[in-house]
Amino acid sequence: MKKINSLIAILFTLVLVSCSTEPEPIVLGKDACSFCKMGIADKNFGAEIMTNKGKVFKFDDMHCVIGFLKANTINNNDIKETYLVNYNEPHDFLIASKAFLLKSEDLKSPMGGNVAAFSTDKELQEALQKMPGEAVTWASLTSGD
Repeated sequence: MKKINSLIAILFTLVLVSCSTEPEPIVLGKDACSFCKMGIADKNFGAEIMTNKGKVFKFDDMHCVIGFLKANTINNNDIKETYLVNYNEPHDFLIASKAFLLKSEDLKSPMGGNVAAFSTDKELQEALQKMPGEAVTWASLTSGD
């Protein structure tokens, strides 16, 4: 009986660990993009999609996450949240729909998406003073407008 209880406890722990509710850290040089399959190498431009079941898809660039969404690789109803790496704090993730986004050719992101995410409008405006570009929204990027 002790072995069965131990086994149940281990299985329960595995279920809890596998059903993450937070984005996973991106490990540069180890994690690969779920869309283009290239290794993720730039700390400033990553993204993640988390499903309702806790599965995480990682991306190296806005171009890839948008391509993944447009390819209907997973059903939109299965997506719990989409997260973008905070350009100024690369270890932090921002909810895509709440992030302040800058599109600029000067950003030179890995796959040419050239979009950076910021946590505040003030940070976005400061970046716009340093490089030419335009403020865009997550909704406009994903709709193709």
